[in-house]
Amino acid sequence: MRPRIIAVVAAAAAATAALAQPAHAAPVVDGVYRFAALQDGKCLVWPKTHANIGSVGLGTCTESASTSAHWQVHKRPNGTMEVSTPGSNPRTCLGVNTDYRLRVNEPCADKYAEWTVTSGSAGPGSVVWADIEHTPADGSNSWGKVVDISEVTGRVVVRRVPIEPHYWELQQVSQ
Repeated sequence: MRPRIIAVVAAAAAATAALAQPAHAAPVVDGVYRFAALQDGKCLVWPKTHANIGSVGLGTCTESASTSAHWQVHKRPNGTMEVSTPGSNPRTCLGVNTDYRLRVNEPCADKYAEWTVTSGSAGPGSVVWADIEHTPADGSNSWGKVVDISEVTGRVVVRRVPIEPHYWELQQVSQ
């Protein structure tokens, strides 16, 4: 009986590890996406007010008068990805403040607006996840992953690596 319990626990741990560290991560193709937090279903949202400049946080995964959950992901010539606000003029992008909080600001050519965005799945029928990692070309201290954490209410931050993996549910927006 005891070996069976151990086997069940081991299988559960393996299944959890499969979700936490999927084997097949691939770059996200250019497009418009929503990034939904797996933990609570809220999305990474940006402010529409103040010319699309302001703090990025967690919010409802819909369009409203003041916020949007839509993000334009576009590969840059240097291999990193730009995560920008669709249709903004001037163009504004997801970036990092010196305190490692996320913001929407310009210019998009700033090294603090460079990202690697990958997606994958733990297997057939499982959620398709996205991993957003800040990857400035100069290897500065802002290097890290975008995480949503309970101790930062309504905010997301860039945590310096190494950190525990965290993945966002990837929802492609049809246009």
